[in-house]
Amino acid sequence: MLSTRINRRTLGAVVLVPMMIGCTKDTDRRLVEMANRHEQRQAAQTEQANMLHREVTAMQREVQLERAELGIQRDLLEAERRSFATKRRHDSMTATAVESVGLWLVCLLPVGVSWLLLRQSERSATDTTLIDVMLEDFISNKPTLLTKSTDSLRLRDVEPSTVPPE
Repeated sequence: MLSTRINRRTLGAVVLVPMMIGCTKDTDRRLVEMANRHEQRQAAQTEQANMLHREVTAMQREVQLERAELGIQRDLLEAERRSFATKRRHDSMTATAVESVGLWLVCLLPVGVSWLLLRQSERSATDTTLIDVMLEDFISNKPTLLTKSTDSLRLRDVEPSTVPPE
């Protein structure tokens, strides 16, 4: 049994030692080449990831700028909408006020005309007579109230027969 153990150990050492010693140069060279290829691939992937990161960052900036521009446009549109609403409300109130004032004027017009007619009937008969005399003198061929020397109106003797009694 002891010999089997030694044989196994010896056999293992005999097989492993030449493998390790004999393949070292080839294995090292392959490992170095594989490490270099891996390093090159890793560098290319890192460069590609950095480039993609820069592109994503640039796109995010563009999106943020577009959002800001849309926000500004939305605010301008909202201000314009408010302006139109205020103008519409103001125009509506103005139209209602004009309509109300017009209605009041139409309603008060007959009252005003009636008041003027009643007021004229209250004038004295003397005023009416005086106006009639002045109008007749003005339209007559020989005016008696207007003299050329003073260029002013002056009442002369009016015959009592032309003045109606009060």
